[in-house]
Amino acid sequence: MRSALVSTALALGLALPTFVSAGDLSVSYGATLTSRYLANGIEQTTGAAFQPWVEAEIQGFYFGAWASNTDAAITGSDWEVDLYAGYRNEVGAFSYDLSYARYYYRSPSVNCCGEIILSMGMAASDALSLGVRFAHDPVADVTNSRLSVDYAVNDKIGLSAQVGTISNGGHDYWNVGGSFAISDNFSVSAAYHDTSITKGLAVLSLDLSF
Repeated sequence: MRSALVSTALALGLALPTFVSAGDLSVSYGATLTSRYLANGIEQTTGAAFQPWVEAEIQGFYFGAWASNTDAAITGSDWEVDLYAGYRNEVGAFSYDLSYARYYYRSPSVNCCGEIILSMGMAASDALSLGVRFAHDPVADVTNSRLSVDYAVNDKIGLSAQVGTISNGGHDYWNVGGSFAISDNFSVSAAYHDTSITKGLAVLSLDLSF
């Protein structure tokens, strides 16, 4: 499942989406090409993944869709589609985001599960930001908790690190990486992912946004 809402799955790019506005409504869309799709550090593909997305926002309320190919031998399906909706806002240096995401797998079609997600962030400085995220599946009674640190070296280079844990017999995971914004719409990133139950993997991603 996607571990973050268009924050990618994995890609740590700095590129800013270009918004298409109609009144207060803005729409952004793009795609990521990544060498491996990982969810909470666990492989969802054994090779490359293509991940298109689209999102609409109006006065802090947003909804969107994200998709990726998956490996049927791992997930039991060859496609994943995530639908989500929520509200985000900023108050000074503090930001918050409350949303709900539903995960679907295709071929065969499976309505897998959903999560209530609360994300909070604090801009410690112009360059450094700290974040915490809780994703709770009320049916399985499982919570995915994660801490993150992001540092903007300059307007093109960014560094990022995350550490998380999944409750009720789940696993611990972490990643560290960096990104380079080639333009406002195109970035490249690399990250190293590891968990308490698997070996570490390096992932390279290209992000394009419109």
